[in-house]
Amino acid sequence: MLPVYTDKILALMADVLEVETDTIRMEQTLDELEVDSIVFIRLVVQCETVLSMQFEDEMLLISRFPTVQVFVDYVNGRLSGLPDQGNT
Repeated sequence: MLPVYTDKILALMADVLEVETDTIRMEQTLDELEVDSIVFIRLVVQCETVLSMQFEDEMLLISRFPTVQVFVDYVNGRLSGLPDQGNT
């Protein structure tokens, strides 16, 4: 996958989580980043607003994204018009 939007996605994550971008690692779980359901929805809304994209309804579950990498891949895929990149 082309990491065209990866830096922007990580910057949005850092903004929502109120951490420095370089503290987020792709292999981290969202749980390790202390992302709960409220923070997850804030992250989704931020991505949809800033990146002008839409999460599919079935992807609005935090359990679909076990790691930062899976989240980034999904958003990159949606922005690139690729088929569903979520963890199914």
